[in-house]
Amino acid sequence: MSATQAKKVKMATKSCPDCDQQVPVACKSCPCGYVFINRKLLKVKHSEKSSPYTEVNNTISSKDLRILFLYEFKLGHSAAAASRNIISVFGEGSVSERTIRWWFGKFRSGDLSLQNEPRGRPRSVLNEDQLRAMVEAKPKAAIRGLAADLGVSATTISRRLAAIGKVKKSDRWVTAVDG
Repeated sequence: MSATQAKKVKMATKSCPDCDQQVPVACKSCPCGYVFINRKLLKVKHSEKSSPYTEVNNTISSKDLRILFLYEFKLGHSAAAASRNIISVFGEGSVSERTIRWWFGKFRSGDLSLQNEPRGRPRSVLNEDQLRAMVEAKPKAAIRGLAADLGVSATTISRRLAAIGKVKKSDRWVTAVDG
């Protein structure tokens, strides 16, 4: 098909309110200088300013909310009733019913602590000094044997040996030398 026979593609346009010029929809501004504002951005900015959750965050801490959860739990209220009570006082968005359900489950299990459990990767139970001493005492030891002796996985031993600079040469563990 030649260039003269090419189909004309209709482009989606919008009309500029200042000059009535047709501008492609993807354009953020008109040649006359008018700037098109994204309605989604306006809604987000508006909701950030008037959100009851931000107002609550300025007045009550999460620790205080947890105390309220425990109080409602001790009164024997359900999570739904506790949610309604707290929202009626502190406003919509202050807490979700799902959060209260989670805390009530924790309280029901006997844990009345108001602290969160530690997050992230657990600390390693492997003592690197002990590993280094074992490798130096038995330089021909296998990774699986070291893992069994220390009570960790072979992958952990392999990673920690690499981290402390030990490599296997001629069936012996030696300190790696940067060459």
